[in-house]
Amino acid sequence: MFNKRLLSAAVLLPIVIALFAVGGWAYRGLIFIVMLLASCEFVQLFRRKDYQLSLPFVVLIVLAWKVTGVPPFQGCDTSVYFLPIVTVLILMLTLWELLQTQRDGSRSNPVEQWALTLAGGSYLGIGGARLLQLRTLPDGLWWTLTVCGVVWISETAAYLCGKQWGRHKMAPSISPGKSWEGYSAQIISGLIAGPLLVWVWSLFSTIPIQDFTLTPGRGLLLGGIISALCPAGDFFVSMIKREVDVKDASDLIPGHGGVLDRIDSILWAAILGHLIIHLILLSS
Repeated sequence: MFNKRLLSAAVLLPIVIALFAVGGWAYRGLIFIVMLLASCEFVQLFRRKDYQLSLPFVVLIVLAWKVTGVPPFQGCDTSVYFLPIVTVLILMLTLWELLQTQRDGSRSNPVEQWALTLAGGSYLGIGGARLLQLRTLPDGLWWTLTVCGVVWISETAAYLCGKQWGRHKMAPSISPGKSWEGYSAQIISGLIAGPLLVWVWSLFSTIPIQDFTLTPGRGLLLGGIISALCPAGDFFVSMIKREVDVKDASDLIPGHGGVLDRIDSILWAAILGHLIIHLILLSS
């Protein structure tokens, strides 16, 4: 299993980082593909409990949120269209559920299906939008790599430490594999990784160090908060998988499960990271 995890990471991680570096439409295309695959997995998970969620509506809601993360195009701020688009989608989704229920009187839990479609699309959409917004910030590449890098490094440390020394379970009713020992390693490695990554990026950046918006102190802050709180994203997806009685969201990525399994913490990191960075830049 570990060899499969390592091989998949060795193949996919350089591709992902390269698309991060290219930015623009390449980066936005990556986020779109990832969110599309995650949406498919989300819908398929709940179909195991006979929920017939509408994949097109989930994807459309995700795309509506992504509008808020796209930079102005030819002088037009696309984010102003977000509220009317979401309003129309909610009304259309409501009408669709009403029609489906009227057509099939035995349709189970239509209100829950309406809520899950809206919640799933919004949850994935908000995370995807924040990933897009991170890349458009000043020094956006380095902020994005720091946020994601902290997750990748700290989760790897948690996995290795928990596998070797994990004895005390954090939340056995949600995710039996997570231990307090692994969580401690995650926080410690996150605190180290944050400022360390900032130092590494400063070596590659063409921006003079005095003008670099990232500092070791800001990296430490990001590393600490992200590594401490992002396991909640992992637990949330684990809670869904436990409810539908599966181990992984899919078997798309050998050794890692599905896309949703890989981005569960990244979604939280993007949301928290963007909020923290926004506050930092506003206060500077």
